[in-house]
Amino acid sequence: MPLVLLTGYPCSGKTTVSKELIILLESQIKQHQNLSDYKINYYNDEMLGISHSDYKDAKDEKKLRSKIMSVVKRDLTRKTIVIIDSLNYIKGFRYQLHCEVKNINTTFLLIHMMANKETIINNNNNNSGNDNAITASTNRWNEDLLVELINRYEEPNPNNRWDFPCLPLLFGEDKLLDYSEDILKYLFPIEFHNKDNDTNGDHKNNREIDTLISKLKPNNATILKPSSTNNYLQNLDKVTTSVIKTIMNYYQVEKGGYINHTNNRCIIKHDANKDNTNDIDACVWVDLPIIKPITIAQLQRLKRQFIALNRIRNLGDEDRILVLFTGYLNKNFSNT
Repeated sequence: MPLVLLTGYPCSGKTTVSKELIILLESQIKQHQNLSDYKINYYNDEMLGISHSDYKDAKDEKKLRSKIMSVVKRDLTRKTIVIIDSLNYIKGFRYQLHCEVKNINTTFLLIHMMANKETIINNNNNNSGNDNAITASTNRWNEDLLVELINRYEEPNPNNRWDFPCLPLLFGEDKLLDYSEDILKYLFPIEFHNKDNDTNGDHKNNREIDTLISKLKPNNATILKPSSTNNYLQNLDKVTTSVIKTIMNYYQVEKGGYINHTNNRCIIKHDANKDNTNDIDACVWVDLPIIKPITIAQLQRLKRQFIALNRIRNLGDEDRILVLFTGYLNKNFSNT
């Protein structure tokens, strides 16, 4: 059911907290009959075949994010708790994972492990607080890469719904078990909802839980809607053609035929109702290959493949087709 995402600098204690969380959840599953059907799937970088060197190269890093996304899509169900113990430092990737949560109408918790730079470097040198159960000194993070990842880190913002609810824990100070009640409320809001006891202190608690439950509802980008027209194939061709045209215009106009290595994100559609054009939640985008620009022939080939795969199954209206086609492109580009 829920997705628990760990985020933080390397060597900030994410794996230690993950193990404590598993013990907490297993005890609750045993104690409560209404949780007895739940199971826990835990993944860290080591289990997914992700090495430190994968964070050095943008192409390899896209592949490692694909590995994480694959296990989330495969394992996340309404009765499976998926715990991802990784850096998860890019807000756009956290947003994508949040969309998967909303797609199956389940719950989410982001645990943000915090530590200052000096503590992180000291932990790395002493093998204390290392992530992914790495204990051998030969597997310490390269210090230059460690500092680079600290500088790259995009702090969670609980005001963004893909970073909410967020539980910040300070390394060496905060204890996970001190927040066990909040964690269970976030992950199992329905089980904690008790309208019969909606008095005094319970009234505020239930209002908070009502808010969490309301956030489980899928939005227009994640819910599969029936097509409102009879010309589904025409819409399929129209939307995919429009996306390709937007990408080619991006290369020709914005980039002048060249790739800017600091920004390879092509915005396909922006919500006109949103004032902030940089609001990731208001955009549909494609992350283009960094090393070599994509060609029109490659785009046309991917378009034909997408149409062939979805010619029979009705994907829904144009907005839904747009989201799925850009997702299809992102998945293919991440492997190039």
